[in-house]
Amino acid sequence: MGKAVRRRAVPVVEAARASLGSFDHVDAVSVELPPGTGAAEFARLVFTGRPGWTGRLMSLRDRLVAPFGLHVQERGRPARDMRIEPGLKVGPFRVLSVGDDEVLCGDDDKHLDFRASFAVRPTAGSEGSEGTEGVCTTVVRFNKPVGRLYFRAIEPFHHLIVARLVAGARTPRP
Repeated sequence: MGKAVRRRAVPVVEAARASLGSFDHVDAVSVELPPGTGAAEFARLVFTGRPGWTGRLMSLRDRLVAPFGLHVQERGRPARDMRIEPGLKVGPFRVLSVGDDEVLCGDDDKHLDFRASFAVRPTAGSEGSEGTEGVCTTVVRFNKPVGRLYFRAIEPFHHLIVARLVAGARTPRP
C-alpha cells in the first residue's frame, strides 16, 4: 500500500462509450487499493476524501459559468456513509450504473457531456501477488466548440483535482 497515484493509467471506457457513443477526451488515474475493495467503495472513498480547496475551486467555477447558463452544483461534503446507487446525485455526478467492478457516473450539459468511471481491477504485485487497483477514468464529449474551449480552460485543474481525489482513496477512513 501507499503507492503513488499513476496519472497515465490504462483507461476503462467500455461503459462510458456505451453511454455516450463517441468522445473527444479520455484520461485515467489509478492507485493501489486494499485487497477486496469494490467499485462502490472506491467511488465512496474518492467522493468523501475531497480536500476543502477542491470545493472552493468548484464554487468559483460555478460563479464564473452561471451567467452562461451552464449547470452549477450544490456543494457540500459528502457523508462517509453515502449511498452509491443508480439515480442518486453525488456532487457534480449522477450515478448511472453500479456493478461489482465499475461505477459509472456522469452528467450532460449544453456544452459537453462527461462520464466518470470508478473501476477496480486486479494487478500483479511486485512479488507475484495480486493486488487491487482503482482506476478513475474521465470521458468527455464536446457538444459545441465552446465545450472544447471550456474543457481546455479547466483541464489543468481537472488533472490536479482528479489526481488528488484518487490519492485520497489509498487509505480507507473510519
